[in-house]
Amino acid sequence: MKGSSESSPLARAGQAGTAGGHGTFSDAEGLSSEEAARRLKEDGPNVLDAAGTLSFFSILVTQMRNIIFLLTFVAACLSFAMGDDVKAYVLICIVGFVCFTNAVGEYSGQDPGAALREQMGKEAVVAIRDGKPTDVELQDLVIGDIVLIKMGDMVPADMILKEVVDLQTNEATLTGEPTEQTKSLEAKQDTGDEQAFPKNMVFSGTSVVSGRAKGEVLATGMRTQVGLIAKRLKAGTSPSETGKLNPLQESINFLGMAIGGICVVVIVVATTVSYLTGYQNPMTPCADDDDWCLLLSSTSRGLIMAVSIIPHGLPFVVMVMLRVGSREMLLRNGMVTRRTAVDYLGATSVICTDKTGTLTQGKMTAKSLVGLCRATKDAEKASESWLDFYPLCGLSPNGGLFAAGKLSQEAKKRMDMRWKLQETRQVFAEPGLPDLSAAEGPPDALDIDALMAQAHLAVGYLNCFSTKLEREADTGAWKALGNMTEAAVKVAAAKGGLWDEQGESKESLLKLHPRDQDLEVPFTSKRKMMATFHSLSSDQTLASIKFPSEATHCAILKGAPDKLVSRLNFVLMLEEGKLLTPGGKMSKAERESLKGHNDSLASQALRSLLVAICPLGSTELKALRKAATADERLEMLLALPRLCFLSLWGIYDPPRTTVPASVEECHRAGIRVVMVTGDQRPTAMAIGQQVGIIAPGQDPQACSAWCKDMQVSRLQVAISRRAVRKLSPRSALLIEQLEHSGEEEMSRQKSDPEFVAPPTPRKDDDKDSNEPVYKSTEELAVMTSKVTVWARAQPSDKVALVESLIGQGNIVAMTGDGVNDAPALKRADAGVAMGISGTAVSKNAADLVLMDDNFSTIVAAVREGRRIYNNTQKYVTFNLSIKAGECMCLMTSIVLGVPMPIRGLQLLLNLLVTHILPPLSLAFEKPEPYLMNVPPRETKGDILVSRIMWLYRWVPFIICFPCVVISCLALGVWSSTGFIRANALIGSSRITRVQEGLVACEYAGFLNAERRFIDDLAPFHCRCQVRGGNPFASPQQVDQWGRSVMPFELVTTLDPWTGDTGTIFKRESGPWSDGELTLLEPCVDGKGVERWCWKGGEEAAVDGPRLPQGRNCAAYGAQVGQSMSYVTIHMGELLTLLSFRTDGMLFYHLTTNPVYGGFFVFNLICLGVFIYSPTVSGVLGLAPLTPIRFLTSVAFALVLVTLNECVKIAYRLKTNAMNAELSALALHKATGLAPPGSSDKMLADDKA
Repeated sequence: MKGSSESSPLARAGQAGTAGGHGTFSDAEGLSSEEAARRLKEDGPNVLDAAGTLSFFSILVTQMRNIIFLLTFVAACLSFAMGDDVKAYVLICIVGFVCFTNAVGEYSGQDPGAALREQMGKEAVVAIRDGKPTDVELQDLVIGDIVLIKMGDMVPADMILKEVVDLQTNEATLTGEPTEQTKSLEAKQDTGDEQAFPKNMVFSGTSVVSGRAKGEVLATGMRTQVGLIAKRLKAGTSPSETGKLNPLQESINFLGMAIGGICVVVIVVATTVSYLTGYQNPMTPCADDDDWCLLLSSTSRGLIMAVSIIPHGLPFVVMVMLRVGSREMLLRNGMVTRRTAVDYLGATSVICTDKTGTLTQGKMTAKSLVGLCRATKDAEKASESWLDFYPLCGLSPNGGLFAAGKLSQEAKKRMDMRWKLQETRQVFAEPGLPDLSAAEGPPDALDIDALMAQAHLAVGYLNCFSTKLEREADTGAWKALGNMTEAAVKVAAAKGGLWDEQGESKESLLKLHPRDQDLEVPFTSKRKMMATFHSLSSDQTLASIKFPSEATHCAILKGAPDKLVSRLNFVLMLEEGKLLTPGGKMSKAERESLKGHNDSLASQALRSLLVAICPLGSTELKALRKAATADERLEMLLALPRLCFLSLWGIYDPPRTTVPASVEECHRAGIRVVMVTGDQRPTAMAIGQQVGIIAPGQDPQACSAWCKDMQVSRLQVAISRRAVRKLSPRSALLIEQLEHSGEEEMSRQKSDPEFVAPPTPRKDDDKDSNEPVYKSTEELAVMTSKVTVWARAQPSDKVALVESLIGQGNIVAMTGDGVNDAPALKRADAGVAMGISGTAVSKNAADLVLMDDNFSTIVAAVREGRRIYNNTQKYVTFNLSIKAGECMCLMTSIVLGVPMPIRGLQLLLNLLVTHILPPLSLAFEKPEPYLMNVPPRETKGDILVSRIMWLYRWVPFIICFPCVVISCLALGVWSSTGFIRANALIGSSRITRVQEGLVACEYAGFLNAERRFIDDLAPFHCRCQVRGGNPFASPQQVDQWGRSVMPFELVTTLDPWTGDTGTIFKRESGPWSDGELTLLEPCVDGKGVERWCWKGGEEAAVDGPRLPQGRNCAAYGAQVGQSMSYVTIHMGELLTLLSFRTDGMLFYHLTTNPVYGGFFVFNLICLGVFIYSPTVSGVLGLAPLTPIRFLTSVAFALVLVTLNECVKIAYRLKTNAMNAELSALALHKATGLAPPGSSDKMLADDKA
């Protein structure tokens, strides 16, 4: 013991008790009411604190931490400044809708601790106060209270036991393992395995399964073990609560910053080029010498181009994709509670999974049966009978029993394929592989395996009388009422036709061999065995077992092999088609063989159960009836000389049949799978090997560890100094002994030359007193990067493991079902809870809930997450390609001096109709075949679009797109006017330019006092070479002369298909019939340029006959060209999405996505409305196209898609080569094993 007696807990406790004088430390008296009230005031109530929640506004602000949102908001402001209010409102609505929708989803379900507080209950407990048992409210319990607990109670606080009577508790709340824990007055029991918690303590929130006890309260409220869980839940360490952006959000922000920089460059370059080239819009040109107008229009054009390259719809499309991904996961039994989980799962590099119920079925199942039988009297050694059950599907009796040597893996696969959930019993026998559990007909008299099988099942069925197997009528699910180990035996018997309510057991077996209840020896944790006694039939047989002629009864003894093997005397013997008992005397070799079989079962993670039988004559039966107690009767039975070995059962919680394939898929995908269980290390190792977590070729010992190895010292329960002073002397002494054992462990570790001193724990801080001390970050990183199986995990161990893995740069998904898992679920990047076996606490803390509790569903969720990310990549690549393509079209038109192929309002509608809506179909696109054969993506510095996508998809597209679009535009404008360049379409005020064929239109004006020429805003004459509705027809010259017209006159005379205005602008029918010199005269401006001036100067210019602005043949021709280019852009982008949808050939995927097909039809309808609805086309500035012009525009779009597909061949070749290398590295990342055929250089590069 450390320190002096005065400083020991015992001394302090004794001093406190003497000073208190309130019966504080008397087990009979308990605390006095006054002392309890004082302690309640000092320590506070026995309740768990509520966790704080984030406000909706703070979550909304977090949602707006998106660079794309900020850029879109800036774009909206610029749109307001440029007078484009409609676009500004649309952009703001997009931002507001996405932010609000995501914030609402994150705001709900923030307090997982609420379910934990509900689970703790509110009922009164029985405590000894003032010398008598008293009902005390749960929240009023204090340290030092003496509490009585019994079967069915929930333990109200952490307590040290003072009296125990067959007490068993379920500590799944803390350990995650549903097995019962036997309690005693000793802190440790010599069981040979590690204990999660002391055996002489019970803990708040755990349940009493059997027995009763008296205990003294050690800790209440937030100072209990479950309080530590609540404290971790309260800490707010989940990614969403810390404001941490998920990988996809970070990637979008990286991309947004890059786009922001590009926008600045585009504004500067576009404005400069537009101004220096004097580029103007033919529809609304500036005056020749109006430099300010030119600067404003150039700046506006630069801003429009910059705004056009921002992917405004990206957040909205991503939101829809995540929600569609959530829906798809729900269809695969995964319910997403936080949308970001979809992305985290897609980026997951480590999956930490529980064992029980996730990797395994969560139901104890009989797997193997071992028997010994001598074939003849003269045989020196018994023949071994090893039988295996298959298929193993929880409590379902649909399966068979086969000789283990004949049951191959191929046969198991065939059975798995035939197995049906709804069937009660199927035929699984094959030629050369008989089903030994089949009840039809007697077994072969010489077939020892068949005879043993019949005996095993019949005896096991009779012994497990208290456990019932039922099937729920509404769901068809099987359930067992009673002990789970006996349920495994009962299910095995059902496979042989032995049922409680039907079959041979009801009609024959139970009637022939009734149970003698008076002789029964029930199971207790101390005995570790039980015995039932049954009458024999008149021929002294039980199934295939033959008893001596004088036997009237038989005893069936079932228990732990280590308790029974040494007491066995005989083995069975085959005689005349029956198994004779007692048969031959058990030899030393046979006894050692039996022990070896037991060890073999243990190495396979099987819980062994030994069954022995003993014939009983009248004399023996009479002696047993005289025994006063069950213990005496058991000792008499064990001492009988004819005790014969029958069965060694191998029972375990079998892995789910889909798990090994799913683990293998994870390894191929470069994902480490780490098992974290509260079970023992040997069991965990065996299951890890069976499901493939420990891969063939790996050392199981090196890949597994106890969770205590992560800690500096293993103080199983730490109690604060202030709490110890309130305990009774005996309890204080026990606590000091526990602490002393922890100090010895610390001293042992300090002797290690590589020992690193841990930080000093804060012993006097009540709220941190339960915190274990872990090794340094570097030491933990070394351990957690190698170990894939962790045993005897406690809640804090899981959190430490997750934090260590995240600290190494991993994206971690953590599974769990119990209260103990909630802190780790909350801390992990993606917390995954069980929907069937999971508690409300774990579900509230999780991001994903598995509705079927199946590990394979996690893998399906990872696959879905990768699909969503890959499709998001496709969307971003597509969106940036068409955005940059449109920007390049505008820039090319400025440089070449041709009309803009698309304008303001057209850009907005194109944004909504083609940039946002059709790409939503990518959310439904099937995954690429390679997605689960490559390692997880690198999340740091990721901007969604990979280098290979930039080089082989984006760059070729932005080169091809403007070439195709500008070509279509040029064809449309040239075929309607005979000109291409914008300045030629606008025209000039210089004399003879139209006659020389240099420009399409002539302008007039006047000279002001400074002889500066002021030109009109509309021409007085235009001459175009028009080809009508067919761009390939012969041209006709059209001359239009100005005159004053009313708007309705123009509407009634204008042919919208060809632009023909009839005679309204004919020279002969207007004021220009006598020639232009009647109204105009040549004049020379101050620069010496000869121009057309109105006779009469400025006054004549006001009312001079001019063509309506934007309604001349040149303007109409430009409009036709823009309409054709718009159709090419619209259809080209729509068909380009079809090309970007998949890495494969477009033609094989035309009909694989119905959602895309729906959007395609929708876009065709919209395009028809835009082009052919007079009202809409008038607002948009588009002209209706003749069929041949429309088809020509579509043909240009098909050329674009064809070019894309040609380039995609190179992209596909490069991608396949890259994925082949990544696939080779994925297995190495997941298991550490070198993949077949991998080069040293490849592995070295991967490590680097």
